[in-house]
Amino acid sequence: MSLLAAFLLLFPAAVRGSEEIPAERPPLTERQKVLHVLDRLTFGPRPGDVERVESQGLEKYIDDQLHPERLRDSLCETELRKYKVLTMSSVQLFQEYPNMGAKKRFARFFSFGDSKPKDLLGELAAAKLTRAVLSERQLEEVMVDFWFNHFNVSFAKNQDKWLVGPYERDVIRPRVLGKFRDLLGAVAHSPAMLVYLDNYQSTIDARYAPMGAQDDISEMENRMAMNSKGKGRTKLGLNENYAREIMELHTLGVDGGYSQKDVTELARVLTGWSIVQPNPKQNFNDYKFDFKRRMHDPGVKYVLGRSFVWEGEHEGEKALDMLAEHPATAHFIALKLCRRFVSDEPPAPLVDFVAERFLTTHGDIRATLHALFSSPEFYNPKFFRAKVKSPFEYWVSALRATGAELVQPIIVAKQLDRLGEPLYLCEPPTGYPDRASPWINSGALLTRMTLAASLFYSGPKAQATADPAEFLKGVDAQDGKAVVEAYVNAFLGGQISDRTRSIILERIDRPELSNKRPDGKKNYQLGKLAALILGSPDFQRR
Repeated sequence: MSLLAAFLLLFPAAVRGSEEIPAERPPLTERQKVLHVLDRLTFGPRPGDVERVESQGLEKYIDDQLHPERLRDSLCETELRKYKVLTMSSVQLFQEYPNMGAKKRFARFFSFGDSKPKDLLGELAAAKLTRAVLSERQLEEVMVDFWFNHFNVSFAKNQDKWLVGPYERDVIRPRVLGKFRDLLGAVAHSPAMLVYLDNYQSTIDARYAPMGAQDDISEMENRMAMNSKGKGRTKLGLNENYAREIMELHTLGVDGGYSQKDVTELARVLTGWSIVQPNPKQNFNDYKFDFKRRMHDPGVKYVLGRSFVWEGEHEGEKALDMLAEHPATAHFIALKLCRRFVSDEPPAPLVDFVAERFLTTHGDIRATLHALFSSPEFYNPKFFRAKVKSPFEYWVSALRATGAELVQPIIVAKQLDRLGEPLYLCEPPTGYPDRASPWINSGALLTRMTLAASLFYSGPKAQATADPAEFLKGVDAQDGKAVVEAYVNAFLGGQISDRTRSIILERIDRPELSNKRPDGKKNYQLGKLAALILGSPDFQRR
């Protein structure tokens, strides 16, 4: 039986997509608590992190992570200077990374750069990976990933290829530990979201508008027909995409107590929430939010039993206030946070506790997370190493655990395509799954192990590289068992199941992992042995 096949037998729950949690475990030791925090609040420990946190103290470490502004991040900031896209506006990105359609349409107005949208995507993905691997502000990076996924937009949708970078930089990143209402509002005003879910085209609709608005509708349709010169959309109409997703995915949750009628009424409230697009005749200004009063439905709307009328843009603001403060929103956000930091199926009392904290602090994300991390359930031993890592979490944790040098970050980030989680390319508004089942199967495990092995290749085509001998100081490299234990200590903090250890040790003397020397001793393939630990079921979990 191959080692991979043995691992698959060892890891049946993960292959099925469910968690394999022992019924009883002893309380976590202090070292296990540190490992648990590093597995959950970060993308995994780096060499020396456990000892640093033990020296600093767990409470101080968590408090600092909740206040990232306190932490110096010079190494990461230096590396990020390689990516000019991180400081460019949407219109600058449009000009520097145009597609063929943009070149044909606007070539007579100005010169475009030679780069393509795929080059922009590569730089954005490499920068995200670099932050996740190198940043000292790990919780901030975890929460940027969490909230971007919660308020997902896709690079593949129309103009969003030029809007995604500024969306993450200016909308998501500054608010990941602030007030949920501020984050919700910034997303609602973002051109990236309004384009992604088509709200920028949603207008007053004759099916719902008051009788007094019919003449205005006819006039607007005539104007649109003239402006489109017979080529564009000539009919007004309500688009419910954003209204539906803001309820189902952003606030209340699918079981949040709203109806289809509420979706339609909220869509009417949000008519006119649109954007100004770049116009070469106006010095090619940037993409901006714009409330277009002529597109707004002025009639009476009823959302969740509350009336909205005659207040223009302010109707939408009031609707966001209502949704942000709704108990169903508190429960839904609490559930997702508990799922990310505790378990695929978190205990109901913990979710209720976190939801209550969210409500009483009016959606203070930092305070809500502090309550979660301070709860006894967070350190419940049955949740230790019980969450299966997503592809992004796995790949970053392997890079961090090995202290790998990112030789070609763009290609390293591109490896996530092979793992099934290409960055910024999740097309459904649901974002990438936050449970194990979609991620784990035999093919995925094989790909993870293959990528782990690539980290120990140092040839001219190396993308990211680590030295397996770096973790063997004071260890006899001809002692296979000692080598395995050294890698277990380095990559897993010494925490490995007896079954995994025995399977590896039973196979370390096979030809694919070692060969005999003339003196009868063994030469072990150190990179392959290290990769086995990184590909083991134990490292697949956090």
